[in-house]
Amino acid sequence: MPEQHEAPTLGWVPAWADLQGRSADPAGAGFILDDGSGNPAEGPEYVAGWPGPDTEELAGTAEGRPGASLTLIVAPSAAEVPTPPGFSPVAERILLSAPTAQLNTGIDLPENSQVALAPMDTYDAVEITVFDHPVARGRIQVRDEAAAVAILEVPEGPDKEVFARALFAAMAEEAFLHGAGDLHMVVEPDAAAGFQESGWTTAGRLLGFATK
Repeated sequence: MPEQHEAPTLGWVPAWADLQGRSADPAGAGFILDDGSGNPAEGPEYVAGWPGPDTEELAGTAEGRPGASLTLIVAPSAAEVPTPPGFSPVAERILLSAPTAQLNTGIDLPENSQVALAPMDTYDAVEITVFDHPVARGRIQVRDEAAAVAILEVPEGPDKEVFARALFAAMAEEAFLHGAGDLHMVVEPDAAAGFQESGWTTAGRLLGFATK
């Protein structure tokens, strides 16, 4: 029998949904993410940990919803995950995490640079400007002491890593102030290695499936 790996916890999922302007309604041990548009082509996303107590039931419910998708969150070292009946695999993303204390360090930004946080409807926008011109942007949301972040823009060039680290430092400070001990971020597989070099670790894999 293949070795079983415990699924990552999903407490960060509602905050991650907020970053995308979507709702996250609890469904057993998982969540249903919806953008509220009512567009049949943009059906809800069912998110569950694998293996998990409600995975099969949630997958069965998703299969019956037109345009629905299913995301299974598995441990980084999990072996091959069977494709749920009625679905086809379509994507894989990486869940990264990092302690706020590890990222909340002083960064020497270029001269005339500033970091600002602005509250939006469902997240805080983080922006770095140089001579008042925006050069780097990100988002953070903290829910129930679980923080999710996203990097939207960093400039190419010699200062790229400095700007990225400054965004993370500002986010880590904000998360710490709201009681979150770790940041969570979902990235494409080819981007994961670059973040791992700056202190992030792989906390899971997000396997995406679409209804046939």
